[in-house]
Amino acid sequence: MIKTLLKQVKQYKKASLLAPLFTGLEVLMEVLIPFITASIIDKGIEAGNIRNVYLYGAVMLFAAFLSLFFGVLAGRYAA
Repeated sequence: MIKTLLKQVKQYKKASLLAPLFTGLEVLMEVLIPFITASIIDKGIEAGNIRNVYLYGAVMLFAAFLSLFFGVLAGRYAA
């Protein structure tokens, strides 16, 4: 079955590999965001350290944009 599928891929080999890769990276970023939120609460708000709130907030914003970027690339290569 796999041999049959690989015969059909032909010129789409690059896209066939990149689409699941970017999808996996998007999922990874989406899974990390709740952990970053927990760090904001634990190390920033509860500790009373506003610097950590800004730092982890910037990290979370970067992870969200990275997730969006990977999602766009996954959609592009999956299409």
